[in-house]
Amino acid sequence: MDDLAYLVGSRMKGLEENLQTIAHNLANAGTPGFKRTVGKFAAVMDGLQNAEGTTPEEGLTYAELAARALDLSPGALRRTGRPLDVAVRGQGMLVVATPRGERYTRKGRLYVTPQGELTDGNGYRLAGDTGTLRLPDAAAQLLIDASGNLRADGRTLGRLRLVDIPQPSALVPEGGGLYRNDGPAGRPAADSEIIQGSLEESNVKPVHEMVALIEVMRAYEASSRIARRLELLNRQLVKDAS
Repeated sequence: MDDLAYLVGSRMKGLEENLQTIAHNLANAGTPGFKRTVGKFAAVMDGLQNAEGTTPEEGLTYAELAARALDLSPGALRRTGRPLDVAVRGQGMLVVATPRGERYTRKGRLYVTPQGELTDGNGYRLAGDTGTLRLPDAAAQLLIDASGNLRADGRTLGRLRLVDIPQPSALVPEGGGLYRNDGPAGRPAADSEIIQGSLEESNVKPVHEMVALIEVMRAYEASSRIARRLELLNRQLVKDAS
């Protein structure tokens, strides 16, 4: 009885965590450059010992939300016409300098500080191949070409750093469209290009997420009903024993 309750409880906990993941995806369906997260369940085997306390035997198998994986598939490109909007076509990511170190993003809505520094929406500086990218005062014409070269009024100011992440599964979302890389260092992007005046939309498909949300809620309700029945049965057993 206790084993079955443990099994149902672990399943409910995983479903609740997955529900939060899906809700987060839906909340960011309109966020440029956002990458959805997918919850992955796994069966876990508890190792029980025999009477001598030495030889592992087959124990209880239960389900848990083992991992959350980023879906790095590209989102649709939307034309904005804004010179400081850039989309990345390919797997490359823009590099951002933060107080915590380099971070990576696909959220290409850029801004210019009063000092002329090019930043992301969080106020962090965009990294260039030779350092900070800075625009001159009163620049009239801004051009960012497919290679990321930044020009203002015909003058070349530098190039946006665009990198490939060798192990995409090591990317960890930190909010604000930024990702930390816990794997091998990024390398210069090989098959990616910058598209000025466009933004990459979120890759969240709201209809698919709503279907997943309904499935998770139904599974949670079914598990909850089983848990209530187990509780009633346990009370009855205690009552009968007394």
